[in-house]
Amino acid sequence: MPRKPKTLSKGNAEKPGRAPLLAALQEMEEMEASTFREVETVYLTAMQEFDRLVSAGIADQGDVRNGKGDFFNDMLALLLANCSGKELHTRPGVPGLSFRNHMLDVAYPAKGLVKLVIETKASGIPKHPGNEKQRNPEGRGGSADLEKRIKEASFKNIDIKAEQARLVGKGGGPTADLGSWIKSAPPRCYMFMAVRVRDEVDLRNSVNFGHVAATWFDACGLYCYGWNGGKTAYEAKPVDATSLELDRVLAGVCTALRGMG
Repeated sequence: MPRKPKTLSKGNAEKPGRAPLLAALQEMEEMEASTFREVETVYLTAMQEFDRLVSAGIADQGDVRNGKGDFFNDMLALLLANCSGKELHTRPGVPGLSFRNHMLDVAYPAKGLVKLVIETKASGIPKHPGNEKQRNPEGRGGSADLEKRIKEASFKNIDIKAEQARLVGKGGGPTADLGSWIKSAPPRCYMFMAVRVRDEVDLRNSVNFGHVAATWFDACGLYCYGWNGGKTAYEAKPVDATSLELDRVLAGVCTALRGMG
């Protein structure tokens, strides 16, 4: 089905807690941006303003749980559509070898065998009225939620690839070298993570998880951000390797998407 941005849905667009996300996505649409570096400043501003509303208790629990993730998916789908000229889709009911139905929020094409899948995680949230037990004044570390999400997405990736190999019926299933098979078997699957980090340890853990995700997907794009030294504004944090940089990985996905029929 045609993908509808969740950030722009009526229920979310009218919520005061999501106002910065709505404004940012609309600005990105008007920019007709096709790379993350074009919208990075807009993204950082949106994250900072959204977190301010979270800290103030204006964003509700639904916003805290899903606001950043919905926006991240919507942004990536928009950038990929603009750079490739191809529309991304929501694909419910995609079969796996073990589970009959997988939900794909960002995928291509709309029908038939899936050729490309985008899995995401947006994590890290400041301390707010709903998590008063959080001892760290900077809130929940972004890396704390990555392991579980990577495991879930990795299984989905393998399950869908294995089912496609079965359907094609040419012996394309995994051999003893599972890692090589994952990189070569369709569909192309990519992981993107946007992580608010609270300190250097949180950043280092996030980068380590990025490398872990890269072993189970065609590639992993990681973007980390947090307060600058004076805590006056959010800034990007280094992710250690160019192979993990979100904009570089996104460019590779765009190239792959352009070549798909």
